[in-house]
Amino acid sequence: MRKLLTLSFIVLFVLTSFSAFYVRPFFKTVEENGQDYLAYSITGVFENNNFGIGLGLNAYQEEIGGSLFYGTPGTDPSTNVLSGLTLNLVKLRVGPLYFRYGMSYPKTVGLGMLVFNYNNDYRNALDLGLTLPIANIEVHAPYSLDSLMPFSYSQSAHLYYGIVRTKVGFINLEGFAGKPLAKNDVEPKRDDTLASVAAYVGGSALRLGGEVGYISSTFDSTTLTGYGAGAGGILNLGIITLKALPVVLQMPYYKLGFVNSQYETNLMDAANYDELKNYADTRLGGIGELEVSLGNLLRASARLNYDLTTDFEVQNPELNGSLQARIPSEQFPLLILGKYYKDMNSLSELSTLFDANTNAEISFGYPISNGLFMLYTKYYDNTNAEFKDKIEFSVIADF
Repeated sequence: MRKLLTLSFIVLFVLTSFSAFYVRPFFKTVEENGQDYLAYSITGVFENNNFGIGLGLNAYQEEIGGSLFYGTPGTDPSTNVLSGLTLNLVKLRVGPLYFRYGMSYPKTVGLGMLVFNYNNDYRNALDLGLTLPIANIEVHAPYSLDSLMPFSYSQSAHLYYGIVRTKVGFINLEGFAGKPLAKNDVEPKRDDTLASVAAYVGGSALRLGGEVGYISSTFDSTTLTGYGAGAGGILNLGIITLKALPVVLQMPYYKLGFVNSQYETNLMDAANYDELKNYADTRLGGIGELEVSLGNLLRASARLNYDLTTDFEVQNPELNGSLQARIPSEQFPLLILGKYYKDMNSLSELSTLFDANTNAEISFGYPISNGLFMLYTKYYDNTNAEFKDKIEFSVIADF
């Protein structure tokens, strides 16, 4: 016992000597298997550039004022506080190898021909990286450690993927491959195989190139396979950046930005899991995105992607918007966050900003510590067609 205590003090001394320490509380409403939970977490983090570890205590409720359970929502309910002990952050960089376990953040590959703003509601996941002179390799595995005592873990999402970035001559290449698998023994309603390659040439001010994407989706004993290709580029004007794939060819059963913020939900959604069957025609299309950036004060973006018929009629437009703004006041340093998503049949639906196909929210956050903010959020409930309020703690990455 004395040796164990001595070793513990040595480890604690090393961590405190060479790492910054901070406490990160977390409070958020999460959905698991169709059930909403109030999730709570408090984590003590030791972190520097090459190493980080965060020991946390997780708990949740099914409703305000309800029984408090320890652990991760969706697991077997436990009132034993030891069931809530877990690791919420582990990161390590050794030479070319990089390992990180913690909250996953939105992912876009290229200009989003296939993968645009994919996320899993900031749940924990594993990311393994390898940095070589010829390439950067990243592998994402959606696993979350639920408890240390007893030791238990689970999948936090369906999608596994890998990304390779390299340069061949003067061409910058980015390849993606992904596949959803059963999540905690629950099979998704469809089986997808996903791949894309983006190739661009140029510098920081102007890049030109193109992207190709591949989707194979099997559901209800039917397999649909689609291909897409687009050409365009990125124009960086400093404050304003324009991104566009104005020329896109979509073969039957291909959908622009198929792996998006709704992807995990749609895998289990009885109304949308077979959405590709609605894209049975060969179509043209396009992607246009406008970004505005003012250092660490403002970052805003608006993206529209759409299909075109042979008569050049716009169909199936999707509008995505995001906002991050800081009020640089020492007394009241607010952060403003906004998200907007609208799936439409035609551009005429833009005249109605909020309807059953709209997801929107705006948050006002006050910093607590180390990227943690207390947020007051007003969001649109598209089921009941009304605005609602919530308060939560959330980790916001710097921008």
